[in-house]
Amino acid sequence: MSIKVNQITDWVAEIIDFDAANMTTEMKQEVEEAFTRNHVLAFRNQTLTPTQLSEFAKKFGPLEIPINRLYIHPECENVLILSNEIRPDGTAVGLVDGGDGWHSDSSHIRIPSKATILQSIKNPDLGGDTLYCNMELVFTALPRATKDLITGRFGVHNVSKILNPRMTVSANRPDAKEFYENAAKTKPSVLQPLVRTHPVTGKSSVYCSPRFTIAIEGMDDNQAQPLLDELFGYIYDERFQYRHIWSDADLVMWDNRCLNHKATGNLAPGDIRRMHRTVLAGDEAYYQSPVR
Repeated sequence: MSIKVNQITDWVAEIIDFDAANMTTEMKQEVEEAFTRNHVLAFRNQTLTPTQLSEFAKKFGPLEIPINRLYIHPECENVLILSNEIRPDGTAVGLVDGGDGWHSDSSHIRIPSKATILQSIKNPDLGGDTLYCNMELVFTALPRATKDLITGRFGVHNVSKILNPRMTVSANRPDAKEFYENAAKTKPSVLQPLVRTHPVTGKSSVYCSPRFTIAIEGMDDNQAQPLLDELFGYIYDERFQYRHIWSDADLVMWDNRCLNHKATGNLAPGDIRRMHRTVLAGDEAYYQSPVR
């Protein structure tokens, strides 16, 4: 192989001695093969401009345009700035509250994302880790009765925190209240299967999140909310998690089709965390009964 892959866990790997800005066709194929075997890939020592980040990502498929246009990088419309930096005039440099609850990116739109590629620009001295939960492992761990109850059902997903009692609107993001109030009025909820089949591996995973899943279609809240709490309890279980402690110039790619993730925060006052994010567009989520 022309790339070097080191396993970190059974479903997480790092790629070293690799130049993302000059990836060959052969290297791309090897990265795709590694991504089929692993849900998280950490490319070490990558210093890409926003345009180079976008061009690297495009080699794996079409990209999403971020819905929050306010924090798009001025050099590239496919790159979103995630940052806790606040300018002297009180405006935010980037999306302050990005990733503050467990979620799968873009599950709140009809065609959810395939993968996210996140580049570390400025790491804090402490904190700022990212947690990942393997939702295939969660599905495997569910009791048979719970699997039967959720298979074939659909979760209701919405981007607005105003509609989600499990979330709070960040006081640190200047435009947050206005954004989520407007989203509650203009961004309709979408339905996603609670059990999703991976389009490449055929494996089943639980597909819901505390951040975006607010109800279950056709199920009274008296039953739906305790069921969602049961599912979310597995996400919080460290047995199914991987914690990525960011190094300078890390570039991390993860599979939104079978993972939840969450930014841990816990930054010291005045410390800065800045990331550049681009997202690969995906296909419609579906469930297909495994062949026995």
